[in-house]
Amino acid sequence: MRVLIFLLFPFFLLAQETTPKTDQYFVALYTVGENWDAEKSPGEQHYFKEHSSFLSQLRKDSVIVTGARYSDTGMLVLKAKDFKTINDMLQQDLAIQNKLFTLEIHAYAPFYKGCIE
Repeated sequence: MRVLIFLLFPFFLLAQETTPKTDQYFVALYTVGENWDAEKSPGEQHYFKEHSSFLSQLRKDSVIVTGARYSDTGMLVLKAKDFKTINDMLQQDLAIQNKLFTLEIHAYAPFYKGCIE
């Protein structure tokens, strides 16, 4: 009997592994930064094309859940493992690095689930 318990012990350990933590949601708020030129259209701004390409890749990678504009603010709902991960990721945007936009990131905890289509 002891031999059987000894042989089965590794299976008990494997069965008790914790499941990995699911992604969390975050909201990123973009407003124009100090290097935004009010005399130019968005497409004429330095680093705007790179910013659009960066967001396009995040959509392809399923990081962006949804996005919208309200007033003079751009808003993205994103998912990531934790705040550090999403912050590090968004700081790679050349438009943020070069102050075309400012960025605020907040935890986002929806209390009504749904979809936007």
